[in-house]
Amino acid sequence: MTPQDHNKVIGIMHLIWGGFNALTLLILVPFFLLFMGIIGSDPRAPGGLSVLFGILGFLFFVLAVLFGIPPVVAGYGMLKRRSWAKVAGIISACLCALSFPFGTALCVYTFWFLFSEGENFYRAPEAAAWRGSLRDANTFDWETRRASDARRQTDAPPPHQPPDWRS
Repeated sequence: MTPQDHNKVIGIMHLIWGGFNALTLLILVPFFLLFMGIIGSDPRAPGGLSVLFGILGFLFFVLAVLFGIPPVVAGYGMLKRRSWAKVAGIISACLCALSFPFGTALCVYTFWFLFSEGENFYRAPEAAAWRGSLRDANTFDWETRRASDARRQTDAPPPHQPPDWRS
């Protein structure tokens, strides 16, 4: 795969990961708010229980926002190839690493790309576009290269054979 392909896959994966965290937000926060309302309307319920559900609902909201926004920002930046996308990807990968096993796998893949092929991809956009471009492959004379490789293989003498010590 070319660096552009890796960048696109990682960007999409970060968007999906942020979407799953947003889905968690949409499921858990109303759940806790519903229980807070039910317990608040029950006269026999302990007084601090509705406060506990309110605090838990707020905590899940904060965690979902904390873990949901950076992947979406990083995914958008990577897909649009923004200059800040590498930093956003690193921050998002660090937060994703806390969610074993899928978040950790996304973290490892993101780090592998950003610290190997992504170095050149985000350092010099024109160099990364050249490196993975098929434009240069189409202008390259493959037949001449193939012929020179064939000549090189036949021009070389065979390797020296060691003496047979068995006889």
